Amino acid sequence: MIRIYTHTKNETESQSCYGAFLKGAVPKEGWILVEGPHLYLFHEKPAIPEGEALPVSSGPVDWIFSSLPEEKARAAYTAFLSGRRLPAGSALAAGDGKIVVFPSDTWEPDLGIMEIYHLPFDPLEEVWTPQEISKLYGIDAKRVQSDCERAGEGGLFAFSEVRKSGTTWLILKSAALRVYRNEKSEKLPLNPLLLVFSTIEAARIWNRDSNAVRSAAAGAGHAAARMHEGDRRKSGRTWLVTRDAMDRLFGQALPGPMKEAMKWM
Repeated sequence: MIRIYTHTKNETESQSCYGAFLKGAVPKEGWILVEGPHLYLFHEKPAIPEGEALPVSSGPVDWIFSSLPEEKARAAYTAFLSGRRLPAGSALAAGDGKIVVFPSDTWEPDLGIMEIYHLPFDPLEEVWTPQEISKLYGIDAKRVQSDCERAGEGGLFAFSEVRKSGTTWLILKSAALRVYRNEKSEKLPLNPLLLVFSTIEAARIWNRDSNAVRSAAAGAGHAAARMHEGDRRKSGRTWLVTRDAMDRLFGQALPGPMKEAMKWM
């Protein structure tokens, strides 16, 4: 489970930077720096060595800048894109349209000016299922599912507002209020769909038995393997769980399934 520190100009910038990290992208504003189990969010570029330019064939940039040996630099970049921990001894920073890879021992964080970052919202409360919308507003759950399936151009929802998670659809609360209640609500800079999964989907992404994940969500088993309040929420028969809880209990996710799950985010 990664620990996050922040020194940004405001909450919007912090959320945008964190979202970029989750997607393996370059933030549109601010900078992110990844090193070991830590993520740092900055308003301005940190003092790091840039090194030489290396061409890359995938990801959000055409070139990376590195003061590491080429093989290690490319390995660090690939790990960042897939949401994996970087190789030992390497760190990566992204911002202003560029990505820089460098030796981790050439940079020291000034924790005196940084704060431990906590999200100002509960991701589980920002994501609804068709069954919940049906119960709240008296709308047939099958109609909600159909609206989700037609997301995109010409649909009621944008691609980034819904996601199929295992056997159920997840819908942003803000989008559901707009579509079914004609109510406007503030769009969060960090998409909560990046942070919430059904237990079926989570089991596939973290390569675990679905019964084990469901048991953890239900609070069963050994205390060290249980989820608690803030880690999970039940929607009908479906348990919704957070990314943080899965990382804490089951380790790193598989890059391929995670990338597939997040492709519209």
